[in-house]
Amino acid sequence: MLRNETRVLALTMLAALLPTPALLAADDVPPRSTGGQALVVPKEHLDLGEVYHVTPGGDTQLICQSDAPLLRTAFVCNRVVGYVVAPFDPQENQPPILAGALRIPVASLRCGIDGLDEQLHGPPMLNQAEYPEITVRLTGVSDAKLVKDENGRRSYTLKAAAELHVKGKTVPLEAPLRILFAPFTWGTMNRNVGDLLVVRTTFEAKMTDLGLEAPPAKLSDFGAATVTLDLFVLCSTMSPEKNLDPRIKLEQHLKQLQFLTLLRDFNDPDKAYGAAREHLRTIWDDAQALNRLAWATLTEAGIERRDLGFVSGAAQRANELTDSKDPLCLYTLARLHYEKGDIDVAVKWARQATEHADKARAEEAAEIRATLQRYEAQAEKAKS
Repeated sequence: MLRNETRVLALTMLAALLPTPALLAADDVPPRSTGGQALVVPKEHLDLGEVYHVTPGGDTQLICQSDAPLLRTAFVCNRVVGYVVAPFDPQENQPPILAGALRIPVASLRCGIDGLDEQLHGPPMLNQAEYPEITVRLTGVSDAKLVKDENGRRSYTLKAAAELHVKGKTVPLEAPLRILFAPFTWGTMNRNVGDLLVVRTTFEAKMTDLGLEAPPAKLSDFGAATVTLDLFVLCSTMSPEKNLDPRIKLEQHLKQLQFLTLLRDFNDPDKAYGAAREHLRTIWDDAQALNRLAWATLTEAGIERRDLGFVSGAAQRANELTDSKDPLCLYTLARLHYEKGDIDVAVKWARQATEHADKARAEEAAEIRATLQRYEAQAEKAKS
């Protein structure tokens, strides 16, 4: 029990550290955009300069470590959303960043230790039900130094001041930042589309400096009074909600993002699946939209509750509309039965998908065929 209390203190501290990186906000942090994967940038910030949107997912964005003598715990979040504003035409002695804000869903802060995530998210600690997000807003920049300017890339060091808003409380913070501006090249496309901005910070902070109580002496073996925060935020001039596939209707794209934001980032399956069923009615005669929704629900990382009944309804309808001849729709059915543990049925649908694989793109066809081989091997192993 004492260990749990200590971990809780460390987790609470983590939340306070999150904003440290110079870009999150308090009550006045802008709301999320339609799809939930970006923020609505206010006009006054749009007028300041170029907007770089935080890219959720991918690299770990935030790690907070509590390193006590008998317990070392790392809390990780990769669902941060937000933006940073840089000057359109940077001048000498002008700060390289001018504004910024972040939102961090409490439910996405996880350490992977049984019971500890629930404690962190519960009322005694971050109280996710009442305060679902931690926000940070950049309030000032100082001591900016150009470290390198080569081949269009510019890197700086600076100090950032920010306001952290956590659990109804506003805390002023300061942190050292390292930032890199990387203009678009064909090489950077491997990371993201658009011009890129990377924000990093690593520093130690005392819980008391964050307005939090330090662990009592009797818990000092399990909870550190000082934690280490490591932040890496990849930002792009391309919004993470941008729809790059002309085959997908924008409204469908945003509705699916809304669903995933609720289900994955906020871990609110009741609200998420409620919204998804409303969306399902609007796409009931669109096989590809149904299949995309079913596939995302099955495969998107970070989802704690996958409703396979919901997936089954969407996937079966997609196959009905395509007369069971679309390789991707068939592939989704195969994956569904694999997740349900029905390996023989998964093999059946994967074989049908392979029979029609020539209708898919080359990389998709290769994946379908490789998956069939894997399923067949597992089915044979299960029989032996």
